[in-house]
Amino acid sequence: MKRREFFEKTGCGLTAVILSQFGLNAFSGTEEEKKDRKEKIKKLLMNKMGKTAEEADAMIADMEEKLPKVKSMCICQTCPTYVKEEKHVGFCHPFIGKSSIITEEKGCNCPQCPVYKKMKLKNGYYCTRGCEMAQEMAKKK
Repeated sequence: MKRREFFEKTGCGLTAVILSQFGLNAFSGTEEEKKDRKEKIKKLLMNKMGKTAEEADAMIADMEEKLPKVKSMCICQTCPTYVKEEKHVGFCHPFIGKSSIITEEKGCNCPQCPVYKKMKLKNGYYCTRGCEMAQEMAKKK
């Protein structure tokens, strides 16, 4: 799978950059908080990416559909940086984003992850630094 395909199929990409810029962290909490997060994402898609409400809803639905695939392939829990208090994995997905719990970088297993290998990703520490695209954008600033 090529990088572009991965971003399209998993929902990663420009959306992840936007989410990380606004500090949206892992998808957690009550159903009301999840609904609020989706609304924030929808507004960002519409205001920052010029999407219509229907397009934004479709993108959010697609991201939700792809999230289990990323989570099932990820190896975050085997990483020395991962902490037992963290409940999430798949930090490369925009709905997950950076961890609000993991703060200390103790080593990175991202290069051994099937998602990383499949996508030929270059960075790591997605749990503390954000997704691949966000990290690449940060280098260009």
